[in-house]
This record gives sequence, C-alpha cells and structure tokens, in this order.
Amino acid sequence: MNTTPTDPDWAALRREFPTTETCVYLNISNKAILPRLVEQSMQSWMRDIYEDAGEGAFAMNGIEETRNAVAETFGAPPENLALIKNTSEGINIVAQGFPWAESDNVVISEFEHENNTFPWRHLGRRGVDVRLAAPGADGRITIDQYRELIDDRTRILAVGWVVYGNGYRADLKELSNFCRERDIKLVVDGIQAVGIINTPLAETGADVLIAGGHKAQFSLAGAGLMYATPEMIELLTPPYAAKFSFTSLDRTLNDPELAHDAHRFEYGNPNFLGCWVQKRSAEYVQSIGLGQIENRVRALTTYLIDAAERRQIKIRTPRPWEQRAGIVSLDLGRDAGPAVKALEKKRIIVSYKDTHLRVSAHFYNNEEDMGRLLDALPEV
Repeated sequence: MNTTPTDPDWAALRREFPTTETCVYLNISNKAILPRLVEQSMQSWMRDIYEDAGEGAFAMNGIEETRNAVAETFGAPPENLALIKNTSEGINIVAQGFPWAESDNVVISEFEHENNTFPWRHLGRRGVDVRLAAPGADGRITIDQYRELIDDRTRILAVGWVVYGNGYRADLKELSNFCRERDIKLVVDGIQAVGIINTPLAETGADVLIAGGHKAQFSLAGAGLMYATPEMIELLTPPYAAKFSFTSLDRTLNDPELAHDAHRFEYGNPNFLGCWVQKRSAEYVQSIGLGQIENRVRALTTYLIDAAERRQIKIRTPRPWEQRAGIVSLDLGRDAGPAVKALEKKRIIVSYKDTHLRVSAHFYNNEEDMGRLLDALPEV
C-alpha cells in the first residue's frame, strides 16, 4: 500500500488496540474493539470518584465539554448536537416527535437496519403509512427506487448513510436536493459512516443524522449523537421531557418553554461515564484526522476487493469509493454462515449478513489481516 510522509504511524496506532494481538478483527460494523485510551478514561473517571467524590465525573460542565469535542470532531455546531444513547433512541425521537397528520407517509428501504425500520413501523398505529423501497437489479437503493413511492403526503425519507448489509453508501447530497424540492425531511442513520467518512455532519444535507457511538467512533454503547438542523429542532416535540428539555428550571411554570437547541432531546441525568469516554474518543479520532482515517480505510478495503477478485470471489459492494465505505460484502456462492463460524474458530472475526460474509475495516487493520482472511477462506 502506498504511503506518504504525512501518513500517521499506522503500526504504532494498531498497537493501541490490544485485540489486534489476539485475533484478526474485521467486524467494526458490528461493534468496536477499543484502544487503550478507553480503559484509561474509565479508570480516570473512577479515580475522580474515589479521590474527589465524583466532582468531575458527575459534572454537567463535563457533558458540555463532550458535546463540544464531538461537535468539533464530526463537524456540527454544538447547539445542534444532542448526546443520546444510541441510534434507536434518535430515530424514535424523530418518529414520535414529528407532527404527523392522517394519511402522511414515511419512505424507507428494505435494506435498512432494524433500528431504522421498527420505529417507523410503529407509526402504523397512528395512521402513518410506512413504504418500503425495493432494491434495483444491481442490489442498490437509489433515488429511482424512492421516487416510485413518494407522493405529496410523504413527510420523511429515512436512509442509512451506509447500508449495513452490502456496504452501499447513499449519495446524501443528491437525496438532500431531491427532498428539499419536495419539502420532505431527510433522516439519516449514520452509524456505519460516522468515524470513517470525512464529511462534516452539517454538510451532509441531512435534516437529522443519528449515530450510536459504539462502532467507528470508539465510544461506549449508550453514548451516541444526534445532529439536527435548527428548523428540525423546532419542528420536533420531544416524546419525553425533563429539566434539560426546557429553557427554565422553574418548576412552577404552567407552560415551560422547550429549549431551542438540541438540549430539548436530552432527559435527566446523562450517561456520565459514556460521555466521559465519548469526549476522549472524539479527541482521539480528531488527533489522527478523519481525512487520514478515510484514506486508510479506502486503501485497505480496495486492497481487499482487488485481492478477493483475483481469487475469483464475487464482491457485492460497489467498487467506486463514493459508493461505499468500510464494509465489503463477499458472495461465497453459498450460505456464508458456516464459513463465518469456522473463521471465528481460527480467530478471524467477520459477520454473517443477508446470507453473505461481511468484512468491515478500520485504520488499525492492515494488509496482513486481509491476507489471513482470504487465505483461510478455501479451508472453511
């Protein structure tokens, strides 16, 4: 793989991930293996409790520091960023807080993850029609598939930035323009992209973009993000409310005013430990550089695609980088379930998705990881 003098020391960074010493981990799209700094962060949080009775560990100003760090790393104004638990929570905030009217509809695709499916399905009880776009002949969901389902009662188009199964990356700019012309809100499940793709959240064109933090962001489960435009913040009525949801803490007000920033979507005590780690993980990503990370993942996945095709293995993921990210789906010509289990016994960790073998890389991987996977495939 070609490198430049400005490339980070990828081998040194890899050593910060102890799991790479025990297995070939190619499953970041499922969950993250974590760098040593996460353990150190958790220890420092506990040390603050032991030594200072949690003065810093449970400080609300620390939550705001996390918001600022996450906003700076991933490209959003802090006031537009809510610190939420996970993707499911964010999608539900939108689904339950949107001002639906009878006969409205929301359009999703058959390729969406459960977390971007069931919250919308639940709206059927309220008379909202949920429409599912089927993939085209090439196995992708594009504007052409969505256009067939959209009409003047479509209020939201909900898409995965990167499809969790075959790794197809949606063209959010194109979808955003398409939605703007029709007064449709674009809601994006970004969990397979945030931490990999070097596009600021505020420049994606999404009205709302949500991502749990436990994958490419190297955060903990229960510490994610929700970006929303100012217009969308004002449009959504939070399904829950607590003291941080309002502009005043005066409990005697008969009609308290909702916060005009993303605080309105945060309820009660936050995940203090998760946010403590989330801040330091965001700073870690920023110290490497999202541009460097994206280039690294692009090079590694391209290497895998090239090597797999030389071995006559069919690739389900698009080859052009702008149509993919860190996921590469391999078609073994049969159900991949037994192969995935056999690889696990060899300490090669991948996923089984849609009957196929899913490989997902991050910057700590290297060409040797890819070679070990491909060398093991004939044996399993």
